[in-house]
This record gives sequence, C-alpha cells and structure tokens, in this order.
Amino acid sequence: MPPQEAFESSLSRHLIVIHTTPGPVHVHERGDGLNEEGVARPGNINVFSAGEMSYCRWEEELSFLRLELDPAFVQEIAGHSEFVASGGRIELNHKLRTSDPKLFHLSQWLLDELQSEGAGGKLYTDSLVRLLTVHLLQNYTSTPRKQRALPRKMSAQQVSRAIEYMHAHIERDISLEELAAVAHMSQSHLSRLFKQATGLSPHQYFIAIRVEKAKSLIQSRSLTLAEIASTLGFTDQSHFHRHFKRITGLSPREFLLTR
Repeated sequence: MPPQEAFESSLSRHLIVIHTTPGPVHVHERGDGLNEEGVARPGNINVFSAGEMSYCRWEEELSFLRLELDPAFVQEIAGHSEFVASGGRIELNHKLRTSDPKLFHLSQWLLDELQSEGAGGKLYTDSLVRLLTVHLLQNYTSTPRKQRALPRKMSAQQVSRAIEYMHAHIERDISLEELAAVAHMSQSHLSRLFKQATGLSPHQYFIAIRVEKAKSLIQSRSLTLAEIASTLGFTDQSHFHRHFKRITGLSPREFLLTR
C-alpha cells in the first residue's frame, strides 16, 4: 500500500497485523497506552484487542496481512478450551512489531488456503482458525486455563465416533463443527482429544484415511487416478498427488507401477 495513515478509534474485532513488506519500513504506530516509532520488518506482528484504538502511519510502500477475529468467536473458543476470563471478557495483550514464528506460519497457511479457494477443505480451515485462536489465548492474554480431565472411556468413545463418521463420509468435505456434533463435544475438545488419541489432527487423520483408501483403489485398477481423486473428495488431481506423495513417499502413478 502507498504511504498513508490508517486510524480506527475503536476496533470492532480483535486485530492481528502481520508485516509482509520484503524490506524494513519506518512506521509510527499507536494503540491504547502505546505510542512508538520504529522499523517494521518482514514477519513482525501487531496485536490489538477489540474496543481499542489503532493507528499507523508509514511513508514508504507497505504490505501486510490483516486478520480479524470476532470477540464472540474467541469467547466461545476460550470457553470450550477452558480458559477462565476475568469478568467474563477476553482481552488480547497489546503487541507492536513482535516476533512469533508459530502465529506467522498459521497466518501464512490461512492465506494460502484463501488463495487456493479452500482447496484443503472446511476441516482444514476450521482447524487452522481454531489453532490460531487458542495460540492467541495461550500467549496474548492473562487468562488462566482450568484443568479438567474428561473420563477416559467416554473420550475414547467420542473420538471413535468421529473416526467412524470420517470413514462413512470419506468422499465429503467434512467440517470440524460437523465432527464435533457427531462426537457430542466442543470443537476445541475434539481437536485436543483426537490429537492425544491418534497423534494427528482431525484433518491430518482424514487425509490419511483417504490416502489409504486410494491405495486400495489403485491396486484394484478399477478406476483411473482422476476418478479416484474425485471419488475420495480431493479438490483435483494435483491436490490428490500432493497428499499421496507426502504420506507414502510415492506419487499415485509411481505407486501404481510398483503394484
């Protein structure tokens, strides 16, 4: 963006700004209780809480990624993840030009998903947004987290229900919300328990069982690779090829030739 000022007197949503300009840019930034001049470098991150003031002035070309989170959504994730908000309201701690590799990578994965028009599917996008939100709660609030263990037997049964549902609907673009409803637990609890039980996120597990089914279909030689990709709900052959090779070490065609 060309040199200019950006000012919002009261943010309606939580705001995360990731600087993406290739080189350093001199900026003047202000927020409630903050007033700083400095150099924004690639990957630097600003964090503002909803209801606060945000101001930035820059005099050189500047590029950035802007992420906004609805306070009600963050509050919902906090409740499901057992964070205890003081006064019932979640507030993010101010940060200007901080470095956070995990938050940066999550934002880039979300950007890639947006640019690919949701090629990874709803389950992938939902998981990324929730991972990013939990990361903010863990690292940018003073909100403590309750420790409460679910009964082990019930947890295993609920995860099993989600896995069975994945197998039964392997060709569909399943959302995390849909899986959580089947398992009768919140999306955040399901993600956490699923990872504990399988070592994989729900999205990773879903891709893995699709690839296993693809191996079986390739061996049967009853469908073309394009038909297999379509049957198993992959966006296209490129999407199918990428995940198949990542998991098996072989492309679908190479796998076919070894059988």
